[in-house]
Amino acid sequence: MGSNTDPYYGAPVVILVLADGSASTFVEDGSCVLENMMLAAHALGMGTVWVHREREIFDSESGKALLREWKLPETLRGVGAIALGYPAQKAGQPAARKQNYIVRI
Repeated sequence: MGSNTDPYYGAPVVILVLADGSASTFVEDGSCVLENMMLAAHALGMGTVWVHREREIFDSESGKALLREWKLPETLRGVGAIALGYPAQKAGQPAARKQNYIVRI
């Protein structure tokens, strides 16, 4: 991606996921939130993409300024974002699973 591109792919909605950075599992907790929102959106026929820049953004001074502007605690850390919208085209069917791909022991 170049510097003048939209990291959210022109999506009409962007959902930011921030978590309490003092929790030892904030990345895992926030990742579960992102995944479950993406699954729910898919069930509703929507398209999503996980954008992974929010930690760097909200760890920066300009990101901390946004937290202050939004009156949010500065202990929040960025985990990720979801670009959300309706897909421009229908997704294709996945390829057939290979025979004996899963081995049970």
